[in-house]
Amino acid sequence: MSIASIGYLRIAATDTAAWMTFGTEILGLMDAGREDAAGARFLRMDDHPFRFMLEPAETDGLLAAGLECRDRSAWLDLCERLRNAGHTLENGDAAAAARRCVTAFVTLQDPCGNTLELYYGRRLDYAPLISPTGVKRFITGDEYTGDMGFGHAVLPTPDMEAAASFYTDLLGLGVSDELYPPMPEGAPETKILFLHADNPRQHSLALYNHPYPGDVVHIMVEVSTLDEVGRALDRAKAAGHNILASLGRHVNDNMCSFYVLAPGGIAVEYGYDGLLVDWDNYTPTVSTEGDHWGHEYNFPG
Repeated sequence: MSIASIGYLRIAATDTAAWMTFGTEILGLMDAGREDAAGARFLRMDDHPFRFMLEPAETDGLLAAGLECRDRSAWLDLCERLRNAGHTLENGDAAAAARRCVTAFVTLQDPCGNTLELYYGRRLDYAPLISPTGVKRFITGDEYTGDMGFGHAVLPTPDMEAAASFYTDLLGLGVSDELYPPMPEGAPETKILFLHADNPRQHSLALYNHPYPGDVVHIMVEVSTLDEVGRALDRAKAAGHNILASLGRHVNDNMCSFYVLAPGGIAVEYGYDGLLVDWDNYTPTVSTEGDHWGHEYNFPG
């Protein structure tokens, strides 16, 4: 398997200050305090130098998802496989790699136009996490699981067949679940394909078979207790943020979570108790229900 984890996101923000306030005061992430010539701001959650890069822009949305390879050999093999399959890869220069705190990376688009950055050699920052809201720990891996990335992201992929082939056959991600949620009569069929990387998290990426504003359906961060989820929900409500989904528990990954709208419109799932999987003893599932309970959705408009 070529991809070890989803390491970071680059997010375009028309108001980086508002996003930073949301990230620190609602989610409990830490301002990384990094300087950037282009005015980006950075949020961290563990010993990685950042997990979210917030870049000033005229429109809000996802700029790129950073996917980590285990080492240089795996990265080179993956790059060669992609080029041989006809994909165009843009090499990042030394300055761009330093900005991302990686040894080397390439940029490419998946079949649906989502931008990916494939990298290896993340340069860690071992300063302790000091959460402004007192979050003790974000679930990103440990000495037993290895790095599991920041959480997960769900990408819009209207051409599901081409996208699924790209992510599984070329990037080497594994299928963990296919979800066909119940839809209102007359609505087009919705499918979400959940994909795991080379770590125990039930999914690191998911593919959604329709277009979606902002180029990302949602992103997820995970904390270590249900109380942390409840406190974050209280903070989000008190600050007047739109709660997209009430507290609930998902069927496939067992996550107990709520969804909140970040400044600019990106949905953030804030969860606890996500499923960890032994992939050598796992059979992919097909689900027709998204939730055991809860998650009453309230989308603006």
